[in-house]
Amino acid sequence: MKKLLLSIIVALSFGTVSFADISNVSVGLSANHGVFAADGKEVNQTHTGTTNKITQVTGKAFVESWYSVFAEYAVSDNISIGLEYVPDGIQTPTNKNEGEGAPGSSVDITASAEFENFTTIYLLAKHDTGVYGKLGASQVDIDISSTNAGTYPDQDTSGYTAAVGYERELTDGVSARVEVSYYAFDDVSANNGITSSGTSQRNEITVSDIQGATARISLVKSF
Repeated sequence: MKKLLLSIIVALSFGTVSFADISNVSVGLSANHGVFAADGKEVNQTHTGTTNKITQVTGKAFVESWYSVFAEYAVSDNISIGLEYVPDGIQTPTNKNEGEGAPGSSVDITASAEFENFTTIYLLAKHDTGVYGKLGASQVDIDISSTNAGTYPDQDTSGYTAAVGYERELTDGVSARVEVSYYAFDDVSANNGITSSGTSQRNEITVSDIQGATARISLVKSF
């Protein structure tokens, strides 16, 4: 449903742009370096289905670099509507829990996630000096990978972003930007789809207070 809503927003935003309006269109490429942090809770059941252990972490963070592409349509000299997409996944570190499982069959459980189809639609307001601000809505798919813990279904989450930056023209039709952005996402919950038994156990995870901050440089081509 979230993907459908985002698709509708994009269609409404760009559906009226015709070939004759190409002079109002800009495209760009960004190099991003950012940090994401979240709180996590994992509930491990025993082989009988009762709670065995609850693990909680606060402010767990990782740093990663990635690139993104974007397109913008200028509705006026100072206001643009934009769409940004991250083609490659953003990989989290692997978390490892040692000695989990039923008595006599304990194993090490590992889990990691990859952020895929990271998409943002935004409104950009720029001052004549080149300083600008952005407000937008973001969505990302979360591909969860694990070993010795069953299969966690993929999830998705949405949230908002805010950014400030500066743009300077380098040559006719080409400009450069520097920008800092902030992201906040909705909570995510998943389980490994296992019913606790003599040889397996059910695990449930909840990730909350998901936030990110990004510094980026961009090249923009205006038509």
